[in-house]
Amino acid sequence: MISIYNDSSLPFEARIEAGKVLGDSQHPTALNAIAQAVSSGAALDITFMEESIKLLTKFRENPKAAEAMIQGMENIELKTNSLHMTLVRSLNKIRVEDQVLALLDLYEIAHANVERTDLLLAETLGAIGTEEVVPILVSIAKNPGLKIGVRNRAVEILGKKDPADVANAFAELLNDPATNLEVREFALKTMRGVKQENLILALLNTYNAGRNEYYSLLNTLLEALGNFDDPQVFKAIIQIGLTEDLPISLRKKAIESLGGLNNPNVIPRFLPLLSDAKNYTLHGSIVQMVGRLGKQDLYHEEIRRLAFTAHMKESQYIVP
Repeated sequence: MISIYNDSSLPFEARIEAGKVLGDSQHPTALNAIAQAVSSGAALDITFMEESIKLLTKFRENPKAAEAMIQGMENIELKTNSLHMTLVRSLNKIRVEDQVLALLDLYEIAHANVERTDLLLAETLGAIGTEEVVPILVSIAKNPGLKIGVRNRAVEILGKKDPADVANAFAELLNDPATNLEVREFALKTMRGVKQENLILALLNTYNAGRNEYYSLLNTLLEALGNFDDPQVFKAIIQIGLTEDLPISLRKKAIESLGGLNNPNVIPRFLPLLSDAKNYTLHGSIVQMVGRLGKQDLYHEEIRRLAFTAHMKESQYIVP
């Protein structure tokens, strides 16, 4: 029965009937034979398919060859999925522990296959005409469901095209807020040196969008961090309050939030700011922080003295 089951020259129906007899026998040798056929994929004649595909490449000028290959990929995918579903459903009939482990392995294999297909697709698309392929490569690069490596590969292939032809595509990538930061950074590096006007504008928009995104994030963090009395949080808020490059509104918010963290030791870090007239807009926030910390009487005179110093420094530059 095993010999009939394994003989690929015999009709399919005869081999399956032999297999059914083996399955009903529950014999260990029968199990080994069927298990070997399934685990090795022996029932799939891959060699014939591969050789036929190679033969099709001899008809490179005939569009029917390409159509057949595409149709073949679709059919193979459908049959593979059908086979996978049969395997998964059949796993319900074996031990639970084996079932879970097998499903995890199957997931990893399927995931790897998808990514490998996407990578091969991106590389193949790189050899196709620019007008047809660029939108597809952009779509791959923007797809958050794909691995960064695959998306970056699509960007890299775009970068090998004529800059004049793909500048719009890169501008679209950079301007889309949904584009992953790492992909955006890779795109910037790939297009370094390109001087198309629309790409330069996209770079400026990317810079501004990134900066505004950062400020918005800091603002949200300040609202959340103000409720936590933690040394690291405390340090972060101080840093925001002292950083000159940040918007005044953020710095004021940070300074005022320090008043609620019950740590008067922070006051001396901010008082020197009052001696510079350019920090006048922070004066009210610093005074508010000192007051909330209950140290207004202690620092009242020093605050006045520092404000006077700032006034005198500024008046030196005022021409009568």
